[in-house]
Amino acid sequence: MDLHHTVAHGKHRRKRTRPWGAVIGLALVLLAGAAVGAFVWLGGSASSEGRADAAPASTGTGDTAHEGHTSATSSSPAASAGAPASWSSAATPGTGPAVAVGKAPHHLAIAPDGRFGYIADPAAGAVIRFDTALGTAIATIPIPEAPPQVVTFAPDGKRAYVSAYDEGFTVNFVATLDTGSDTKIGAVPVGRGPYAAATTLDGRLLYVPYFDEDHLDVFDTSSGAMVDRIAVSPSPHWVAFTHDRRFVYITNHFSDVVTVLELGENRLVTTIPVGDGPHSLEVSPDGTRIALVNYISDDVMFIDPASNTVVGTVPAVGAGPQDVTYASDGRHVYTANVDDGTVAVVDAQSGVVTARIPTGADPTSVSVTPDGRRLFVTNYGDGTVRLLDAAGEQAR
Repeated sequence: MDLHHTVAHGKHRRKRTRPWGAVIGLALVLLAGAAVGAFVWLGGSASSEGRADAAPASTGTGDTAHEGHTSATSSSPAASAGAPASWSSAATPGTGPAVAVGKAPHHLAIAPDGRFGYIADPAAGAVIRFDTALGTAIATIPIPEAPPQVVTFAPDGKRAYVSAYDEGFTVNFVATLDTGSDTKIGAVPVGRGPYAAATTLDGRLLYVPYFDEDHLDVFDTSSGAMVDRIAVSPSPHWVAFTHDRRFVYITNHFSDVVTVLELGENRLVTTIPVGDGPHSLEVSPDGTRIALVNYISDDVMFIDPASNTVVGTVPAVGAGPQDVTYASDGRHVYTANVDDGTVAVVDAQSGVVTARIPTGADPTSVSVTPDGRRLFVTNYGDGTVRLLDAAGEQAR
């Protein structure tokens, strides 16, 4: 096992400089579980049942049994927004303004309805509500427990979950936000370095991966109770679910594999060897591919979910790709390259890098609106969010 990565607030460094942290023991797990009752979690289920207009979760999806299953939709809201756009994503998106937002915006998740996003800003100790139409911050939600790092929405958009931890992983929480009032309504203590958590497609369960652990924890979103612990390779980072609600794909950042689990029993199906430092992943709109970025080896890989094998590699997409997002038409993928200040555009069919767009200092996430037209890039190093137009027009 190559333990050569490390972490700072928000963005990653290229080399790991401290020894591997010890895994939390079962006694501490039980204590943490018992402590859940002392914290408010939701005040109600985040399930989308009963809402005819509920949008899909911000996680990937698929349609058939895993032995040969090929149908899935993207983990991006843009890719699961319904009818395809009447325009095509361009090989070179149009560039728009960079807007000052917070202190060090790390990760932006866009709500299922597309009207706003939440930005985790660890330096500000807050989540910032960002109006996607106005292109500006409109509210600030303090997260006093620990610096917020990554945000995900419930399928119906009524709740958001915030992974929060400090640099030494001494304080670790998942906080719950009410999106109607922009308030924090609860927080629970969790393992070391909670990262890109995601809800199941019915909104009932939250899967939490950990930067500095070798397992995931599964929480009931109604009660906040931990209902399962799943052993995986070290440093699970990112989670994407298949549409048939049977499988989940997880990047294991320190282990250079992607883990595939069968939901229900959370049974290990396989591990897929990938590149160096797998970080973010997302399922294509048509479900035939899963794109992932390898932070250390600076490449994009495409996995065929029917065979669970890597079927394509795009080298040298940029320095330190930390996030990957599909265009809504599936023609391109976008990578946020934290170490060279660019977003790369990759043709998903040919594997050609068609553009590298300077966006600002240390871009850490790239998010797509549900209509697929606009991209928002968080620039951690200069405190801005950059707007891009996926159709290639000048963004405003």
